[in-house]
Amino acid sequence: MDIPVNSVEMEEIAPEEAFSILGNETRMEILRVLWQAKGPYSFSELRTEAAPDDEGNLNYHLGKLTPHFVRRTDDGYVLRFAGEQVVRAVLTGTITSDPTIPPEPTAEECLYCGTAVEMTYREEVISVQCPECDGAIGGTYPDGTCMQYEFPPAGLANREREEIIDAAHVLYDSKIAPMMKGVCPECAGQVSISHDACSDHESDDREVCPSCETRYAVWAQYQCENCRYARQFPPWYVALNHPAVIAFLYRHGLAELVPVRKITGDNAKFMRRITETVVETDPYRFEVTVPVEGETLVVSLNDDHDVLTATVTDDDGE
Repeated sequence: MDIPVNSVEMEEIAPEEAFSILGNETRMEILRVLWQAKGPYSFSELRTEAAPDDEGNLNYHLGKLTPHFVRRTDDGYVLRFAGEQVVRAVLTGTITSDPTIPPEPTAEECLYCGTAVEMTYREEVISVQCPECDGAIGGTYPDGTCMQYEFPPAGLANREREEIIDAAHVLYDSKIAPMMKGVCPECAGQVSISHDACSDHESDDREVCPSCETRYAVWAQYQCENCRYARQFPPWYVALNHPAVIAFLYRHGLAELVPVRKITGDNAKFMRRITETVVETDPYRFEVTVPVEGETLVVSLNDDHDVLTATVTDDDGE
């Protein structure tokens, strides 16, 4: 059942008020204690755990946190979703730590030329560059950039460089999946799609296109209409997540690519053979070809990235 937007009751507090509420050590400790609790906490339990030295101000601090971050029930105090989000933001390390990893070589290979790539981490951003080719994108990005996006500092703990890259791929995929369904992974807002297409696209195994300075002729831009969270990727990525393509890959023993994860060795060679063609521009229509062992799967997508057809042909075109 659709719920009209104007029928939803929205109780909001101003951003500056929210930051003011959270800018207190005792209140953050209350959130931490409730986060770790397995059930509601009474006032006396909170005073013992969160503010043992409190001189009568705990009730004041709880009043500030209630009702937006903390809910008071008959059984005691519990975290609301907003309170959980605050604690999660702290646990990711994004707002409390600033680790740096200098450029270091890895055992991961470049998707485009097969050379071992280097990884860098700075200002909560993971960056993977190829020292031999242009990577996926140029322009304002560092030379040879194959991957660059936000990755929480907590994801670095107890992982080798290659494991960090793999974890970043998994996280990226997990963010894209709901966006392909029209849902923002950050705020659950609605997502819109636009495209950047290069009409004079030319690229090879070593160089990006001189016109658009990217590896791919088309990039899809997914952006939340509410919080403006955005991701971009070529439309062929959408095709690789379609059931017809997944079944095709499984049949050919490429289950490790479903969905796209670790891209090395033979998997990288396979990915390099995937092509994408712009069939129409108004509205957009794309064809993605996936060749595997004497067969080719041709997937047709519209500008909303709906799969229109998925056809398998053999080497004889049958």
